[in-house]
Amino acid sequence: MKIISDKSLVCFLHDLRRLLVYFKSQMPERIDFINIESFYFYMFLGFPDKGRELTTLMGIIDPYIPMIISPQNLEEVVSAYEEGDTSHLANLEENFMGRSKFIFMNSVMMAQGADWDNIVAICLRIREVKSQQTTFA
Repeated sequence: MKIISDKSLVCFLHDLRRLLVYFKSQMPERIDFINIESFYFYMFLGFPDKGRELTTLMGIIDPYIPMIISPQNLEEVVSAYEEGDTSHLANLEENFMGRSKFIFMNSVMMAQGADWDNIVAICLRIREVKSQQTTFA
């Protein structure tokens, strides 16, 4: 995996934020999405060019997105692992990744001031760790 520079990551994060804030301003006031797939569907339906831009940005930023682990996620994974159910584990992984991306995008969309700075700092830290792992591999 090629690691992008700090500067590139920050630029892509700002582009993502700009795009998500745009989407937020275009959405009806009381709309909620149940998952990332419904969010993407809505974006592609109403804003195909912006939807493609969103998927491109998320594809670039994806390796640097923090994974959000809830107690429920952890319990599900442990249970499936203990049962040896590999297909259930694969399904959980896919759902977990989608939920994490969805939470991340929502956080980016809503972040102001110090919250935004923290999101950028976390993504930069993940990039730094991945860079060190690549260097030592």
